Amino acid sequence: MAVLSNKQEKIKQAMETVLKAFESNPEKVALAVFRGNSKPSDSWSFFNRLIMLMNDTADARGFQQWKKAGRRVKKGGKAFYILAPVRKRVPVKVRRVEKAIIEGEEVVMEIEETVMVEKLVSFKPVPVFRYEDTEGKPLPEENFSVEIPCEFFGIIEELGLKVETAAFRNFYGCYSPSRKTISLASPELIVFLHELCHAVDDHLHGIQGGQIPLQEVVAEFSAAVIATLLGYRIPMGNIKEYIESYGFTELFRAFARVERVVGFVVERTSVSEISC
Repeated sequence: MAVLSNKQEKIKQAMETVLKAFESNPEKVALAVFRGNSKPSDSWSFFNRLIMLMNDTADARGFQQWKKAGRRVKKGGKAFYILAPVRKRVPVKVRRVEKAIIEGEEVVMEIEETVMVEKLVSFKPVPVFRYEDTEGKPLPEENFSVEIPCEFFGIIEELGLKVETAAFRNFYGCYSPSRKTISLASPELIVFLHELCHAVDDHLHGIQGGQIPLQEVVAEFSAAVIATLLGYRIPMGNIKEYIESYGFTELFRAFARVERVVGFVVERTSVSEISC
């Protein structure tokens, strides 16, 4: 009975972690929507990826998975728990209708039979450890290519920007005002557009470092408008959630600033003037 109680407690803790994220860490909820680059957690559910991010890591694995990667858990390293589904094959009665010809007449027969189906019956806690709590062989760098549409090359050159890829470490993209550098840890176009809008906002108005709500809303909303105007398909649902996490008050404050950022980009990306 004690083992069952311990299991239930771990499941409860995992659920509370997720609830806390929705209440006070909307940026991590947004991050959990996307997957990293070829990590075991890419196959996890959104729920489990959110638990991972709430434990302040972008890479978590089981003991044997770290061992296979040439790393070991540091002395004193503590696990946190994700939830794995427990499925079981169970018998289910189903009815099907068959037609048959009996003595020259069509007869409709209802046949009941038992089939085995797989059903989700419970969840079990699975211990995993943060990358930061392991040591050993360095992990291979995540390699991916970012295909930036050619209509943005002129803006990149005009602003003197450098665009580079980076390993995923709790962010999918960032813009450094001091280095004039856009670092991308995702090939998604919306990530590039978000950071490009930060750079344009910096050029037009000057920005501060860090996650400033007004700046984040300007970048995300501007990126969505630019993508729509230029005909790029992007996940609007994620953008809506991102902006709502900062609040519509910030959005209203940002309208004039968004208009200037969008205008700057669109004026320089007229399709009729660009030959790729």
